[in-house]
This record gives sequence, C-alpha cells and structure tokens, in this order.
Amino acid sequence: MKRLAILIGLILPLQVAALEYRNLSLLYTDAPFNPGESAGISLLTSLGAVQGNPDGTFRPNRTLNRAEFLKIALASYPKVRVSSSDASNCFPDVSREDWFSKYVCIAKKRGMVAGYPDGEFKPGRSVNYAEALKILGELYEYVAYSADDEPWYAGYVRAAQFNRTALPSSIKFDRSLTRGQMARLAAAFRAQEEGDLDTYRLAEKSLDLVIAKEIAAKVQQQEEEEKREEEENPEGDPIEESTPEPEVVHVFPAKSSFLLLGSRDIIASGNFQPRSESALIRNVTVKLREEAKNIRTLYLVDEAGTRIAELSPDVFDEYDRTWKTNEENMTNYTIPIVGKTLGIEAVLQDTQAGFPEELIQVKWMSMNVSPTGIETAYQVIADSTAYPPHQTASARITSVTNNRPPIVDIGQGEKVLLAEFEITGDYLENNQLQINHLTFTIEQKRGVLLSYFSLGALHSTATAPCSLEGSNLINCMNIPAAAGIIEDQSIIVQLWGRLDLDETIDDPLLQINLQEPGIISTSLQPGEMGHVRWNDGQGSYNWTELSDPIAEGSVWK
Repeated sequence: MKRLAILIGLILPLQVAALEYRNLSLLYTDAPFNPGESAGISLLTSLGAVQGNPDGTFRPNRTLNRAEFLKIALASYPKVRVSSSDASNCFPDVSREDWFSKYVCIAKKRGMVAGYPDGEFKPGRSVNYAEALKILGELYEYVAYSADDEPWYAGYVRAAQFNRTALPSSIKFDRSLTRGQMARLAAAFRAQEEGDLDTYRLAEKSLDLVIAKEIAAKVQQQEEEEKREEEENPEGDPIEESTPEPEVVHVFPAKSSFLLLGSRDIIASGNFQPRSESALIRNVTVKLREEAKNIRTLYLVDEAGTRIAELSPDVFDEYDRTWKTNEENMTNYTIPIVGKTLGIEAVLQDTQAGFPEELIQVKWMSMNVSPTGIETAYQVIADSTAYPPHQTASARITSVTNNRPPIVDIGQGEKVLLAEFEITGDYLENNQLQINHLTFTIEQKRGVLLSYFSLGALHSTATAPCSLEGSNLINCMNIPAAAGIIEDQSIIVQLWGRLDLDETIDDPLLQINLQEPGIISTSLQPGEMGHVRWNDGQGSYNWTELSDPIAEGSVWK
C-alpha cells in the first residue's frame, strides 16, 4: 500500500459563521439554475468564494481551469487565509505577477498540488473530477490510501464517498468539471466540515425545504420557550387559546386527484401486515416513479390524519425519487397484528416555488418494523396498495350539476336551450379556472332532429360554435374566455340548438349529459380524454376528478 499525501502546515483558527441557506443564485443574470447547482452556487456565494463573471452571469455549464478551481477551493475553506505574500515563481509557468500565483503557490507549499512531469503547473488546463477530489481531499485532510495497482486517485474517491462529499451523480474521473459541478463539490466539502452535510443535501433538493425546516425549528423552539414560561409562571395572566385546526380525516384507498399548490393530500395508500404480532414502525421508504419537484414534504399518516413519520429526499438517490425517514422524525406508532391501512400525505410547494401540470405517482412503499421490546427489525412491503397518478394544478373543477328541472316539456324551434349546467371550481389567488372544451353526450333521443349547435354562458354574450360528431356527441371547442372563465366559484354554461320534432313518432324524448370525466395520462397508460377540458392559466387538463357520468341533463318529453 502507498500513503497519499495529507495536508501539512499551519492552519489558521478562523472564526466560522453558521452556513446560510438562501437562494443567492438568483443574483446572477443567467439564473435560474437546477436545484443542485442553485444550492452549491448559493452557499459559495454566501461564503464569498465565488462572485460570478464581469457580465453578471455565473455560467454553470462552462468548464473551469486548475487556477480557478484552486482559488475557489481555498476561498471556501474555513481554516486558511491566502495573502499576497504567498505569491512567488513557484512553477515555471506560474509567475509572481499572475493573479493566481498566491493560490497556486500556497497549494504547492501545503502539498495539495505537485505539477506535471515536465515541472509545469498548467494553470489554464481544465480541472477534471479526479484532480478536484485530490485537491479538496488534501485541503480538508481526508485520509486517503491507494493500493499500488490502483489509479492514483482511487484513495481520494473512496475518502470522498466515505465522507459523502462526492458528487451525487456519476461522472467519469477524467471528465472536466463544469462550474456548476465545482460549486456542488466545494459546497459539499465545506458543509461536511461544518457537520451540516445533511442540511446541504436537502438544499440540493430544494432550498425551500431547508427554509421550511428552519422555520419549523424556530416555531418549535418558540413553543418550548412558551411552555417553560407557563410552567415557571403558573399564576400569570391567562393565555388566550387559539382555535384548534379542524380534524383531518383521510379517505382510503387513494384516488387520482389534482394537487393544488400549497395544499396537502393523500397520494398513496396500502395495508401493512406484521409477521406474527404487533410491531413498532422503525423507518419508512417511499419510491416515486419520477422526481417530484412540487413536493415539499411527505408524511406517513393514518385515517385520522395522525402524522406518524416525516419523510425527506434520500441524498444518495441521484434520480431524486426516493424519500426516507430518520429516527428524529418518527413517532412511536404500533401496527396491530391484524394489520393497518396507512397513507402517504404530500405537502405541496406554494405558488412561489411550485408549478402546475407535474405528474406525481408513488411506485412502492415499505417500512421496517420490530416487535415491541425487540430491536431487530424486518421489512414489510405494503399490500392492497393504491398508487394512483396525480397532477399538480393551481385550480380544479369541484362539481358539475344540471341547472334545469329534471323533467322539461319538449318543444321545437330555431334556438332552443337544450342543456344547462352549473360548473363550480376552486382556484388559488391570482390564478384562474377556464373551461376550454365541452363535449355533450346525447344520451336519449327519440323522434327528435337536432342541428345548429352553439355554446354560451349565462353571464356572457360570447358564444362558441359546436358540431355534431357521429350520432351522439356534440363538441364545443375553443370556448372564448368571456364565456369560459369561472368567476365567483361557478359559471352556468348553456347548449343551444335547433330542435325539430318528427310528427310520425309518438312520445318524443331527449336527454343530453356531460358524460366522461376522463383518465389522467401517464407514461404507463395513455389515459382517456374527458368531456370537460380546462386550464388554470398555466397548464391545460383533459380530465376531472368527477364521477361517470359527470352530470345528467334534464329529460325532455
């Protein structure tokens, strides 16, 4: 075995401030960046290790050279200070007058770099992943060993993996690093040094998750302080009690739904059955089919809304699909011997951080449990599962109802009100809910001839032409906003047309419904187009959460 060089020399005992987790990446004119890069860039910016380019950009996809990387590595390290006195002619291609001389020369003095076989440092050459791991490993004093038959960088790779500071994604070790990858790598080493790596990995998923966690911690601290004050001053002024939140009752099994930004809803459910006796839940794992950028937090819950465990993204999943619990976010909850149906509750990002139209679906969930009083745990996979797909939105249709009497006397004429439905919905502040397309189904027709269809709304003079498709579908497309936008939670839409009676047919009959709610389309299933299609101002949707039929119209006879 051979021992790789370890950093030696004077380490300055500098005062270290707590790491900041704010989205400082937005200071750069080419933002926004992906969440992982935003976290690294923001942290290095808060440390003063990066300032961006003269034009205000950061350019995360551009590669950087060895001199640039050394400067950023040293500037982000908390225990060393670089000064102009460190500059010298320390390599044939590094002059005392070069801007990077002080960084290269102090790095050489500390054994972080040794140059190439020809004696040069080659400051302008792009830095690759292996070189970056060596430089940071030496700087942060990682113990790195490499066997004689291994590549020179193998020990540094193992050391970074052991300390969980390697890049979460797999890249070749001879590949040149981009500025975005450099930011993530240097930030991870600094966060690990501060004992704050878990928080930083959470920030790579979403800085909002870290901010929310910090707010929750402050709220908890405030509540604990208030509780202590009450215990110390029981005779103090009476405290006004706040109104308790309404009890949450979840309905299982989970069903496909629109997940309103800023809300919480059940996205999956399943039954968990212990082997032979009641068992205590130790941890929970949920696997999503795709990364869900709109999810802020996941909870394991029961029918009464009890939050059993809080789940957060697994920092070791490079595809960002796995969510796990840890012991500090678990409550003592026992699964009875007869089993228990539990659900996964998703808390969505608000409108500032979230976006509509994202598909969210659980692939599987499991937990580790142990019999009461026994430490040894075993895995339980959920059965009788419901893993329906969901879609994020800033609005949703909540109901469609017939707005006319159940029975209507049939008549004929040029412009007859054939059907009238009230559509209600919810929409978030500063968002909209607009009906784009309606397809009516002629459910019953006897002795009746229909033609010249049009669609209007009770509150508007705007209309849209409609056409007969086949023998029983009436399509009303491109509904104008004046007629389709829902205001004050509801609108009343009206289907008009010419109605002629066949005098040779006794007992004429007509009924027009809104029939198909549609099925959400995913990569696993094509879905079905619904008969009410709508948008929330940002995304368009071809299905609703309503039953089949959506609404039955009046019977004309």
